[in-house]
Amino acid sequence: MAHAAGVRLPYEKLPAAVRAWVERTLGSAVISAATQQGGFSPGTAARLVTASGRRAFVKAVGTTLNPKTPELFRLEITAVQAIGRLPMAPELYAVYDDGDWVGMLFEDIDGRLPAHPWEQADADRVLGALEDLTDALDPSPWPDAPVAAVRSHEFLSRWERVLEDDLAVPDWLEGHVEEFAELARTGIAALAQGKALAHWDLRADNIILTDERVVFIDWAHPALAPRWTDTVILHADMRESVTLPSLPEEEGITGFIAAIAGGLWWGSAQPEPPGIPTMRAWQREQALLHLNWTRERMQRF
Repeated sequence: MAHAAGVRLPYEKLPAAVRAWVERTLGSAVISAATQQGGFSPGTAARLVTASGRRAFVKAVGTTLNPKTPELFRLEITAVQAIGRLPMAPELYAVYDDGDWVGMLFEDIDGRLPAHPWEQADADRVLGALEDLTDALDPSPWPDAPVAAVRSHEFLSRWERVLEDDLAVPDWLEGHVEEFAELARTGIAALAQGKALAHWDLRADNIILTDERVVFIDWAHPALAPRWTDTVILHADMRESVTLPSLPEEEGITGFIAAIAGGLWWGSAQPEPPGIPTMRAWQREQALLHLNWTRERMQRF
């Protein structure tokens, strides 16, 4: 399964003020900047090496590249600062914010992304690390984090928009969209009860594996949610390629999956967003996965 990807900006094309901040922070000139692909952000994502041999990873974006992404970076900054020093999260060295451009300097993690499609050994290892992370983040170290059910209510309620816009749906779903909208409401209600800090965007390209660590990166969508939330989200990324442990047969979990399906299905029918040309195709593919998953859990149709 392919992931959507933003169009990366090379480090050399960052504003001079941002590059100057990087070099001040790291203590010497950057002599190598290797752009990293993957993820949705249209900004810079690069592994850096300085003249002194110091290494770091920089993320930076401005409103001209995408007007919403700087605010997501600010959420990531707050989340990572609240999480603090955990082996499952990246260490944040420094932050830049001039009101337009937002940047972060992280430790440079010498590792690899999990294979995608997933391989069983990677999946087992990552799910185990996610249990440890969830234990550390429940209750949330950032109690005032956005509430997933509130912040994402519009996205998770989009079966109503599917009905309003009379969008076509798979044949087996014809006549059942109202039922899915009601199931999604059950999922949203269950989601609202959670007090753990969820990553909310777990995919293979947001995880780095080293010999010693599993590191969950890109905390741009942190949210208060139930303990099972990130596991459900990660299962969606894994389920077509590996054997997974069973999830609890809770209606709230099934409703959450249905709600994601609706959000993705409606989104896939919208105009292409700036700087992210593969978004809509990815959304449709993911919507179909979540629809079939919901159908399987309901044991109907």
